[in-house]
Amino acid sequence: MPILPTGTSINRSGFTLVELLVAIVILSLVSFISLPLLANRSDGDERLKLRRIAGTVKQLYNEATLTRDEHLLTFDFNRNSLLAFRLRSSEGLIEKEPFGQEVMLAPLQIRQVDIEGRGTFRAGQVSIRIFPLGWMEQTHLVVRKESGDEMQLTFSPLTGSITIDDERTTVR
Repeated sequence: MPILPTGTSINRSGFTLVELLVAIVILSLVSFISLPLLANRSDGDERLKLRRIAGTVKQLYNEATLTRDEHLLTFDFNRNSLLAFRLRSSEGLIEKEPFGQEVMLAPLQIRQVDIEGRGTFRAGQVSIRIFPLGWMEQTHLVVRKESGDEMQLTFSPLTGSITIDDERTTVR
């Protein structure tokens, strides 16, 4: 190993101070950008669940009009979930068969379901009927977010779409 007259080695291994500072600056920038994204993760989960609710309702609405079978959308307060069923008539009996998978709504919490003409429900299971001719019961679903804020979802009986209202904005 070659050595200079001052006693230091010519073969340097390691990093210079400038290289270390550049690496620290790059890591700081990456963490500065990514931490807010990770902090808003629960808000993204809530939006995902709202989209799942809207998608399930629209799917059932479309399926009912195409197959001419009545469908049920059931909210289970105890399990905090959403279930979908198809009602089929065979030999004078009505069979209730599951349609799709159960949708767990956490981090959202079901607070109440208002069905026009039937009342307000805050416990147990409540089902909304989706009829074969492109109509469903007028419904308002109130959910609580993790932050404690409540949102109201209004189900349109003629289109199967959902309007979401919270304190800040209205989204269609």
